[in-house]
Amino acid sequence: MKKTQIALAALAFVASTAAMANGVKVYGVADIAVHNDSTGTYMLGSGNNAGSIFGFTGSEDLGDGLKARFTLETGVNYSTGAANANGGLGTMFNRQANIAIGSDAWTVTLGQQISEFVLASLTGLVGVTGNSGFVPALGRVTGGLGGSAGGSGQDLSSTPAFFYPDLATASMNLNGVKITAQTKVGSNTAAGVNTGKYSSGSITTTVGGVNLAAAMISDQAADGGAKGSVYTVGGNTQVAGVTLRGAYGSGSSDRFDGSGYSLGFDYPLSDALALGYTYAKSSWNTAPVVSGSASSVGAFNLAGTQNTIGAKYSLSKQTFAYLTFSSFSEASIMNAGNWPGGSVKSITTLGVAHSF
Repeated sequence: MKKTQIALAALAFVASTAAMANGVKVYGVADIAVHNDSTGTYMLGSGNNAGSIFGFTGSEDLGDGLKARFTLETGVNYSTGAANANGGLGTMFNRQANIAIGSDAWTVTLGQQISEFVLASLTGLVGVTGNSGFVPALGRVTGGLGGSAGGSGQDLSSTPAFFYPDLATASMNLNGVKITAQTKVGSNTAAGVNTGKYSSGSITTTVGGVNLAAAMISDQAADGGAKGSVYTVGGNTQVAGVTLRGAYGSGSSDRFDGSGYSLGFDYPLSDALALGYTYAKSSWNTAPVVSGSASSVGAFNLAGTQNTIGAKYSLSKQTFAYLTFSSFSEASIMNAGNWPGGSVKSITTLGVAHSF
């Protein structure tokens, strides 16, 4: 028995050494916080300021400037130890599971990936206030479109899905301009189940110190359900040490039409302490989705405003503490973002995040 255990330990050591030799890396973020809103006080262990994740990534030099890369990434709830389902994608690697081949000029990626539409939108949204600020702001700017294709468990009135399965993505870098196209391959499973449609595209660049992004998304729910499209533009820049950011979105679908925008800034008080503010306003109007004689999804109105202020204190290069407060002009599920508090008008969050 001892010999067997020693042999297994040796095999595991050799395997892990070989993996590291091939450039495989383990990475992640642990983010846990205490929230308080009108429903009470509770603890959350995922996505409060930064997303709580655990993953593996690795690459191989193929020669002639080409590289192959893989990514396996899952969401983790650090308050319970459970996997974070990320909108219903309850698989082991529920965020990313993909392989990419490319060079400095172009890349093709296949598998489950983050939405390029969301990535481009983050250019004008992400700041010190973190997820507490930009997740509800993203919902307002984009009207909640996205999330139905691929069975992610979200409808067209909820916060956009960040990750989609069955994606093919191609990107090119042309003199500092990155152009990306992304689409869901097929709308049916091998068993003939309709899983919806999804496609997006983005253009990002930097002009005169201003980081700019423009993107679009087209989405249709499973089984030929609601469909629509949204267009967004955003950017960020630094002026006298202050980071300014903003985004605007406009679109329509079978369920809604309207627009939204977000503005914010981040100001470093010292090398360790920074303050941030996010304001968002939306005027998206929705109608019920009717299935047969009953409404399957109730009427949903995204009109309203959001104010979020936050402070971030760096304890080291890998660890920081944060405090955020968000208020909303109306009680709507869009207010809660990732939080289980339901329809609330204000949320206070105190937490700590560590990356590894």
